[in-house]
Amino acid sequence: MTVWFAVSAAAAALWALLLLALAIATRTPAITPGRPGAPLTDEPPAVVDLITGDWRLCDEAASATLLDLAARGAVQIEEVGPELSLVRLHHAEGLNPYEQLVYDHVRSLARDGVVATGALAEGSRNLGRWWKSFRKKVIADARQRGLSRARWSRAHATLLFASALVPAALVAVAVTVADPEHDGGIGAGILAYAALVYLAGRLNGERGTDLGVQTAGHWLGVRETLSNARYAEKPAASVTIWGRPLAYAAALGLAPRAVRSLPVSVPADDRRAWSDFGGMWHAVDVRYPSRLIWGRPPLHTVGRGLAAGFFAGFWTWIVLIVLSAFDLWPRALTQPGGFAVGLAIAAVPAVRALLDLTGQTWIEGQIVRLRRRQSGGSENRVKYVYWCAIDEGRGRELRAYGMAEDQWTRLSEGDLVRARAGRRVGWIAEIEVRRGTTHRGNYADTQDHLIDAPRNLGEVRPEWGAP
Repeated sequence: MTVWFAVSAAAAALWALLLLALAIATRTPAITPGRPGAPLTDEPPAVVDLITGDWRLCDEAASATLLDLAARGAVQIEEVGPELSLVRLHHAEGLNPYEQLVYDHVRSLARDGVVATGALAEGSRNLGRWWKSFRKKVIADARQRGLSRARWSRAHATLLFASALVPAALVAVAVTVADPEHDGGIGAGILAYAALVYLAGRLNGERGTDLGVQTAGHWLGVRETLSNARYAEKPAASVTIWGRPLAYAAALGLAPRAVRSLPVSVPADDRRAWSDFGGMWHAVDVRYPSRLIWGRPPLHTVGRGLAAGFFAGFWTWIVLIVLSAFDLWPRALTQPGGFAVGLAIAAVPAVRALLDLTGQTWIEGQIVRLRRRQSGGSENRVKYVYWCAIDEGRGRELRAYGMAEDQWTRLSEGDLVRARAGRRVGWIAEIEVRRGTTHRGNYADTQDHLIDAPRNLGEVRPEWGAP
């Protein structure tokens, strides 16, 4: 039994040495920064971000791409106030695939060709899928330029996958021999194999070619030059003055203010949304109130209020009994006191809910936030709370309403809706879409760059028996 565990440990160690050897053989050569003052070359900012970021694309790549589009005239960024800047679309031709992806996202949000910069995080796109598509398109461009390549080929993946079967099988045998029931070996082998593949996947990714290393060094020299130009506090709208150098500064991590103001690749803030309801872009703050008496169906609220009143009254009665034993409370008022407290606790939600049942109002506006939050449940069935925030154009602070799942699933952010809701307990009883969203559509992913650009080994499809 001990022998089998020793053999499996030795096999795992040999596999680890193989992994280490491949990792060393496929690492990117060291980059030597070029001389400061070197001129800008023709690599787009997103590609520069990739090759100067250890061949990992950073979040600022999408913002830098939009700044580059502005510098080239495809869009225009205007600062119209201390808290409002706009992106105005112009006619664009000759964009590469990832530039087109960014441009299409801006166009999907624009109203009359204009969108607020803060609203660039909005939209109904699947951000994870959008970013994955953007990343793969940038990598495809870098490879086409001869700057980048996959760290591990399919042959490497096949070798690692196949060789990992040996220590995993030996673990399975060792556990089977050690287990009196002889039924744990298969599971142990599968877990061991998964662990080895995961470990290998942590070392996988993109790597630079010799030309890519040389080009990255050139751009690190350019970075040294741009770092002396004080781009850190330049707003995005200043691209009309600074041109493409500001876009490259953003890609090189030197223009954080401009990047923050163009949240193309970051998720929308749950508590701060942008709306164009009424014709002008504006920011609204969204609150999700405590669900003690908010965000539940009225009858449910009545029931919770009665339950809360019962328990509050019961424990008040117990406390008053104790106090009366020490002559701190009249004995005759113990039961009435508990009843009064319970009634008061139950009355507040009950009255609000009953008023909403008889006095619900119709509200009209634009949905700015649809959120789902877990509220409990079991392992087999998770319960969620469904929130909907509607901008009615009356103020800059909104309270999200609760609603049923079947209503929530057929809505989209940006829809113009008419809803019958209770403003006292915050529950939408009925909602209808007056006009579906026209400016927050899903991006058009052409799927033309589904290349082998894995972040880990699990994304590599090995070709068994490949050379």
